[in-house]
Amino acid sequence: MEGDLSTIPIADVMELLHGGRRTGRLELKVGDLPLTLHFVGGEVVDGGIWDWTGLEAISTFPLYAHEGRFEFINEPHSGTPLMGFKTFMGEWARLNDEWSRFHRLLDSPSRVVESPRPIEPFTVLVGGKSVRAAAKAWGVPLIVAAERAWRGLHEGDLVPLRKYAWFALRIRHPSARRTQAGALTRLEDRITVALDGTRNIGEIVQTGGLELSAVRRYLIGALLSGEIQPPGRGWLLRDLLWELEAETRTTSPA
Repeated sequence: MEGDLSTIPIADVMELLHGGRRTGRLELKVGDLPLTLHFVGGEVVDGGIWDWTGLEAISTFPLYAHEGRFEFINEPHSGTPLMGFKTFMGEWARLNDEWSRFHRLLDSPSRVVESPRPIEPFTVLVGGKSVRAAAKAWGVPLIVAAERAWRGLHEGDLVPLRKYAWFALRIRHPSARRTQAGALTRLEDRITVALDGTRNIGEIVQTGGLELSAVRRYLIGALLSGEIQPPGRGWLLRDLLWELEAETRTTSPA
């Protein structure tokens, strides 16, 4: 079973699988963003964006997309439902709406935000911290941290920095040492050589004379092609695509 999301919405696909008590794997793709959901007897038992799994990851996928593709593959699977089907769909819709609202001010949970002064609950953000890191520091779900950051930005208690959580990643491209150094004219080759695992991405951006936007687009392409497969590639792709969407929105002519 497969089809186009422009003719059958995700919610309708989910209802068909639930009503038919199907067991297998549903692959969804909207733009470059993939989502996998595993069903047992018509109930969702797990899923996510690559290695980022659970409802937290699922809820960031655009439930109301008007384009994209889906494919359901019948295959054995086991597990217990994440929650009742109607509750699951309701939570997905609710959290998806929240992410859409937060995205108007916060390009992604990887964004580093800073509190200029030590006031609660933003004391942990003095000096700057990504929303993902703040969620761990606060001991709250990512969506709660995003809501706090959104409110802080909205009310002027926080300021966004031109840094992201993925700046701390050290990624070694398998072709980094094989690509000829020297007079590299192609931007892609320059970034490939820079990804030799000796520096994190922040250092590459800040000292390598490379545009942040170019590095972001390169990473998206390398992740989608499978050239690089770092741990956490699921949340990394989700955040990079969110950031690209925000970047495109702000640079598009009115």
